[in-house]
Amino acid sequence: MEKKTGLWVNVSLFLLFLVWANSYTFIKIAERQLEPVSLVLARFFIIFPFLFLFKDFYTGLKKIQSIADFLKILFVGLLIVPSYHIFLNTAETMINASVAALVAGFSPVITGILSSIILKEKLEKKRIVGLIISLVGVITLTYGISHKFEVKNSLGVLLSLSSVTSWALATVTSKSLYKKFKPIEVNTLGLFFGTLALIPFAKAMFVQQIFTMNTQTLIAVLYLGVLCILIGYAVWFKALEYKEASTTATFIYLNPIIGSLSGVIFLKEPMNFVMILGGVTIILGLFFVNPLKMEKK
Repeated sequence: MEKKTGLWVNVSLFLLFLVWANSYTFIKIAERQLEPVSLVLARFFIIFPFLFLFKDFYTGLKKIQSIADFLKILFVGLLIVPSYHIFLNTAETMINASVAALVAGFSPVITGILSSIILKEKLEKKRIVGLIISLVGVITLTYGISHKFEVKNSLGVLLSLSSVTSWALATVTSKSLYKKFKPIEVNTLGLFFGTLALIPFAKAMFVQQIFTMNTQTLIAVLYLGVLCILIGYAVWFKALEYKEASTTATFIYLNPIIGSLSGVIFLKEPMNFVMILGGVTIILGLFFVNPLKMEKK
């Protein structure tokens, strides 16, 4: 029974990271017609009604009994919805999907460093080494795009790093809530409040773009909203209930690799030796920093 559960978790995580890794390519496809903000609005307002079907949303809502809890969850919501996605979508108007996917590999490194700073977790030497190695990788990758540091490419990488930092900060902030809330409760509430925070962005021009989407764009939006977020997050938190199954390390390493290959294969994006070297260096840094490792019970 345990072996079957372990197999189910590993297969689920592999398929999940396969879906997530290809999201960079689908963002690029959707942005052929939609502005970065339009894509965020379409992606989240499509899944918003389904949040009310999760019992964890209601149980989490009942557990909010202080202003401090509410503000933390609101902060998480702002980070994982408008901040992360607007930064990432805007970045992909400046850099290729394959580059954005490789930069995303920096996320576990930033999470580890922020955990050390904010949560006062021990800052191990290997984390510092991982940070330095991955940072060198990001710089190498940025240079490799055009074999020089252009403003547009550098700004795109910087925005991509900003999205990664938003996600890492949300992860670290969420840890302090897990004593009272289940992870899926924090995530569901975060999506709820984060989506509400998008309302001020719903300008007429963006709404018009959404309602005039062609079939290809609609498929991309549904992939990004339903598969990546609604189903994806549910699978992720369900899998995390079985910590004895494995560690997430392997899947985290696969994410930037599959994501970059997706851009190269499906979007015919260029990938030269220097860019590959930068990507490999970023991933190498992950071997020194793996804050999402699931320990055996």
